Amino acid sequence: MSTLTINNIKIDFEGEKTILELARENNINIPALCYFKECYHKGICGLCLVKIEGKNGFFRACSTKAEDGLIVSSEDEDVKEKVRCEVVKILNNHDFKCGVCKRRETCELLKVVIKTRAKQEKPFNVEDKNKTIDDRSHSLVLNRQRCIKCGRCVAMCREETTTKSIIFHDLEDGERIIGSRDLKNFDETRCLLCGQCVTACPVDALQEKSHIEIVEEALNDPNKHVIVAMAPAVRAAFGEQFNMGFGVDVTGKIYTALRMIGFDKIFDINFGADATIMEEAAEFIERIKNGGALPMFTSCCPGWIRLVEHYFPELIPNLSSTKSPQQIFGAASKSYYSHISGIKPENIFTVTIMPCITKKFEMNRPEMENDGIRNIDAVLTSKELGRMIKARKISFKELEESEADEAMGMYSGAGAIFGATGGVMEAALRTAVDKLEGRDIEDIDYTEVRGFQGIKESTITINGEEHRIAVVNGASNFFKFVEEGNLKKGYSLVEVMDCSGGCINGGGQPQVSSIDREKFDFRKLRASVLYNQDAKKLPKRKSYQNPAIIKMYESYIGEPGKGRAHELFHTTYRVR
Repeated sequence: MSTLTINNIKIDFEGEKTILELARENNINIPALCYFKECYHKGICGLCLVKIEGKNGFFRACSTKAEDGLIVSSEDEDVKEKVRCEVVKILNNHDFKCGVCKRRETCELLKVVIKTRAKQEKPFNVEDKNKTIDDRSHSLVLNRQRCIKCGRCVAMCREETTTKSIIFHDLEDGERIIGSRDLKNFDETRCLLCGQCVTACPVDALQEKSHIEIVEEALNDPNKHVIVAMAPAVRAAFGEQFNMGFGVDVTGKIYTALRMIGFDKIFDINFGADATIMEEAAEFIERIKNGGALPMFTSCCPGWIRLVEHYFPELIPNLSSTKSPQQIFGAASKSYYSHISGIKPENIFTVTIMPCITKKFEMNRPEMENDGIRNIDAVLTSKELGRMIKARKISFKELEESEADEAMGMYSGAGAIFGATGGVMEAALRTAVDKLEGRDIEDIDYTEVRGFQGIKESTITINGEEHRIAVVNGASNFFKFVEEGNLKKGYSLVEVMDCSGGCINGGGQPQVSSIDREKFDFRKLRASVLYNQDAKKLPKRKSYQNPAIIKMYESYIGEPGKGRAHELFHTTYRVR
């Protein structure tokens, strides 16, 4: 056991740690903007300066190893002045307009500015905003006027996806900027559009492409019947934007807020998740019985689809042809819902609330329409809906809970768990195994596919025959999965999610600061909301038992995987 002192606080520690690590573990605030522990990123911003008694000069706490007997200070006046000067340098090259900034409540730079009392010394001017704002992507906006060049997005992309799709560029004039490969439209590169770079950004330099404006326009159009549905993972994190903490279920409050905003019908993407399982399970059964391409890969994550199309096109035949829950919901809204409501499809405007920015790209894929009508008209992220609620001065924490409208709002426990890694696999097995064995199996908690390990494997027995299954948690782990030769192991079913933890950690979810990412297991807390709904709150835990799903298939869709179901709920993929 060793001991050092930081700002007059004695700290005992073991092993190799940096001064900044020990400071954060003991709630000692040393400013740092580039430091991102989960991506091993540090040493750029130069704000974590400290003095060490008996040594000359300043030291970076993020890269200085803790040693027994050190006496460290970040509160000396000369240290604070040096840090303040470094913050001023950042502000002089930053579009520092907090009042209109979407990140003003979660901006890590603003917190440092307040702590250091730094002020911008010269006005920030940009002659050509077109050169500094890249909004060509359907999903992602990069605003270099607000980029502080900390490199956290670069590190996150490297570690979480291994694709290195966002990088530093050294320009001929000596300027250094962040951008996509070859500075192309992100959609036209091999970027997965997962948005993990957005989750890492400490300021408003990276954000989702806003659909708020087109949703507001539709809400104000008397000729549009505007319906809305939120994804499973949204309810697990949404309350964080209103200081409700991690792991709080706010499903009912979101339904109420959506009604107050003015949507005509409040449905739920969990209904679409249940329909996805109806189709995916039927497809899996068909492949098992008739020698189809195995393993079958689940297809609900659009970032994962981009990964296959760009990096592993040979696996396209193994992808389930089933659309994602969002797109199935959209297709059903313009067909089934139109049928039962009597409203023409062209007058229905379908909005989804998503934890994922790739969903904005997915809705724009040419394949995602039926009879010339787009499945989805707009996608709002969790953060965008939060901004709409705050703009209306709705006191979200105080709202009463309400229920979704029944036609496409009822869902099963299987639909709920879609938002966490392993959830799609477990939901699919609950239906597929029942159908293959011809009985209602009671033991349906496939706990072996839960949790946040990078690669989870198991074997299940169906009709006396063993089937290997795997769940891959995060894009980087799929590259590892392939490199380790797992594709030759004879799996029957494999689930892959681009984002670590699944949709609960999507790029459109509420921002979690670098400090809170160290202090809280926020992925686990968010996932607990979904598993609690499945185990404790919902009367049905299998997709095919959802009464609303039963009604849709019996009265309109027909048999899963065939006829109208195949026409509406299935799609194709291509080499990119």
